[in-house]
Amino acid sequence: MKTLKYKYIVINLLTTMLVVASCRTQQQDNTNSTNTTIAESGKIQSVEVVKPQKRSFVSEVLITGTARPNQIVILYAMESGYVKEITKDIGDNVRKGEIIAELENPEVVRQYEEMKAQTAAKKSIYERLKSTYEKTPALTPLQLVEDAQAEYLSVQAALNAARYRLSFLQVKAPFAGKITKRMVDIGALVQSGLTQTNPQGIVELQEISPIRLTIPLPESDIATINKGTQVTVTFPELPGEAFKVEVSRTADALDPASRTMQVEIDIDNPKELIKPGMYAKALIHISSRDEVLSLPVIAQVIWQNQPFVLVVKDNKVERIPVRIG
Repeated sequence: MKTLKYKYIVINLLTTMLVVASCRTQQQDNTNSTNTTIAESGKIQSVEVVKPQKRSFVSEVLITGTARPNQIVILYAMESGYVKEITKDIGDNVRKGEIIAELENPEVVRQYEEMKAQTAAKKSIYERLKSTYEKTPALTPLQLVEDAQAEYLSVQAALNAARYRLSFLQVKAPFAGKITKRMVDIGALVQSGLTQTNPQGIVELQEISPIRLTIPLPESDIATINKGTQVTVTFPELPGEAFKVEVSRTADALDPASRTMQVEIDIDNPKELIKPGMYAKALIHISSRDEVLSLPVIAQVIWQNQPFVLVVKDNKVERIPVRIG
């Protein structure tokens, strides 16, 4: 990380004429400046007198970061079974809810068909008893009708559970993205991710639009960064591409080891030019100042670790302290 330095000194002076030592010969400057000479130890030294000018300055910090997926997940089967079909492979884009793989489990299918048949039978019994009771309540006990209804509702609930188990044999995408890893082949036996402690993943899915850029912000700069701060992001592997974005979120907590705070920036990536893992440079625009009196850096004189400028006042040169920044 480095902080960009200005080529000008920001000052706060009431004086208007300053002396700048120069190695050039005397000539007329095309700005608000004049040339004069100073006699020192019998020698003539060429100097240039300049006026402070109002300029605009932008304070920026350049930090490196890494692009990573907006979301990343390893998909597991929710029911045990053999891999029957894998419809998507590495590099394929998928839509939310799209089937990625299908499993087969004869036991799950058998239980579903059994519950389906039992439900149909219990429903028929219940409806017949209900109809009889409504026509001849004296001949059909109410308790018999209620028992038939309870049995019907029970097997209906079991059928719904079996239907859910059957749907678990399909592995679907929880969000739109790209398949980045495939971990099993057709015919492989995979265990349920709901009941097993060490199940086998099927594929890895990443959402890469938007892409998420993470940067470690030094502790010294955290007070100047907020959500919405303007950032210009470039990638060495994408010459000519510059992304004008904003800070999306900050951790608001420091990493005790590195003394940095994680900052995240979302970047739209419809063409998928930015790949997860790519190295990036983020130029963060901390602040800007307009109409500020300033001088060229060459006008600065350091004496006893204090910055000064030489000011011409009443045809005399005075040393005036200045504040830089």
